[in-house]
Amino acid sequence: MPDRLARTGRSLGLLVRQRDALAVSVLLAAAYLAIYLVALGDLSVRTGLPVEVGTVVADPVSRMLERTGPFAWEAVALVDLGVARWLVSPLNIAVGGVLAALVGANVGLTYLAWRYPRACGVERSRGAGSSALAAIPALLSGTACCGPTVLIAVGVSASGTLLTVFEWLLPLGVLLLLASLLYTGGGLHPAVRTTG
Repeated sequence: MPDRLARTGRSLGLLVRQRDALAVSVLLAAAYLAIYLVALGDLSVRTGLPVEVGTVVADPVSRMLERTGPFAWEAVALVDLGVARWLVSPLNIAVGGVLAALVGANVGLTYLAWRYPRACGVERSRGAGSSALAAIPALLSGTACCGPTVLIAVGVSASGTLLTVFEWLLPLGVLLLLASLLYTGGGLHPAVRTTG
């Protein structure tokens, strides 16, 4: 396990040094964060809005700690971006940012394993790079906040047990993304030469 952790660290270092892989990773992470915020209802597309900070709550620190769902918290500000309205919730951004970073790192390492198997000093062990599907639970983790609404919308009568499952999607997504990161990053063997 320590060897796999060390290889994962070296693989992440290589990811940061490869501009194209880093660009793929950052773009996907940003897209994931935006989708996560839309799923929570913190970001919505609205046209014809002026660009301005509309409202900031009186006591932002205590307000941001109030929960609206299993892994969702209250917003402390309203920002109109011209084409979108953003309810700024620091804790939702933090949770989404962690998930987005994990998704971006996983896809970036998978991209490295696919794009630079040897040209940039990357040797791929059997199975490395095939774990991109582990990002799916994290993509679904947005339902932790709005899952009950989705069930009502499709007309499914949900019991308390089924609703409890939604609370576990986010931690499960994080664990699977971490496992995927160790699997993919530990399967790469970055060589000394790291330019490509």
